[in-house]
Amino acid sequence: MEPLTKYFLYFIIYAFLGYIAEVSYVFICTKKIKNRGYLYGPLVPIYGFGAIGILLSLSFIYNLNTWYSPILVFVAGFILTSLLEYIVSFFMELIFHMRWWDYSDKFLNIHGRVCLRNSTMFAILVLFVMYVLHPFVVENLVSRIENFNLVFFYILAGILFTLVLTDTILSTLKHVSIARVFKKLEAMAEAIGDSIVSKTLETKEKLDELKDYFSSNIVKKSFRFLDIKYASAKIKLKSEHLKLSLIDFKEKIKNKIQGE
Repeated sequence: MEPLTKYFLYFIIYAFLGYIAEVSYVFICTKKIKNRGYLYGPLVPIYGFGAIGILLSLSFIYNLNTWYSPILVFVAGFILTSLLEYIVSFFMELIFHMRWWDYSDKFLNIHGRVCLRNSTMFAILVLFVMYVLHPFVVENLVSRIENFNLVFFYILAGILFTLVLTDTILSTLKHVSIARVFKKLEAMAEAIGDSIVSKTLETKEKLDELKDYFSSNIVKKSFRFLDIKYASAKIKLKSEHLKLSLIDFKEKIKNKIQGE
């Protein structure tokens, strides 16, 4: 079997297992089944690429077969998976203006792309892959398929490659369309925000003009004049009221005298 074909099958297996792990994790947390992958099909490519990268880069540490090899695998797995997760998150957000995961609320996170908890879990997963899953399950499975019928395997690999390639193209077109919609929505939101800010500034300017007008000397003099007129009218009203009271008192005295 050609190494490229073998590693392609490794990619498919680990991408599928990653999909199962993601869906199971979300179901445990939310009690809902959700498609956690980038593709339409049941594959999460980052797990496939991550597994291939780990197998190629950490095999020499695994082959040392020393007591400290698992420690080195854990540390290297921690660093490599964190770098992979950060880079993939960065470029997917750059291209599609969306995030597939966000750890902003998690302890010791870097820009919400990676966090201590998940990197530690991935490092433990690397240990499991290197020492259990790959040597005892995946590698044996691929070898058995190869030994069963080599022609069948190449046909199977070709069909899977065609399906994954088609799925990748369709999924990318979908996410590009979604990204365009998000971009338009962001532009609309920005335009609305600018309009609100513009109207707010315009209103503030009008209020400032009104404040300046009321604080001007002309308005102050007008109010003082009104105060004087009001005071004069008030005094005049009191004088008229007093005059009427005196006339009324005079009439009452007069009528009383005449009555006697």
